[in-house]
Amino acid sequence: MASPREAIRERGWTIEHVPHEVISKYNACYRVEVDGELIYPPAADDLGIPENEVWISEKWSKYDRFVLYHELREIAHRAEGHDKTTAHELAERDELSLWRNNPRWRVMNAEWDEGRAHLPFPHE
Repeated sequence: MASPREAIRERGWTIEHVPHEVISKYNACYRVEVDGELIYPPAADDLGIPENEVWISEKWSKYDRFVLYHELREIAHRAEGHDKTTAHELAERDELSLWRNNPRWRVMNAEWDEGRAHLPFPHE
């Protein structure tokens, strides 16, 4: 499997690291074309994200691998027809399945301002 960064580039999308103050309400967001369909959450309009860009807060750039994977999975679930909330939850499920025992992913979740504390950790 290609790294999330490589997968994004292979699709012709770009990754932009933006100041945290600009995207702090969302942390990461996207507006991308998949099979001729433009996929994006309402936050992309709030932020003014151009087509085929994935934005991530500079604050989280040290965790690009995890954040970009989440965005890719969320985009894939949206392309399958899921709404924004369901796609986000499914992307979190995918992360948990892949990285539940990854210490760096767990540190990222512990550092996250809000919204990820609900992710369960086995044996805790």
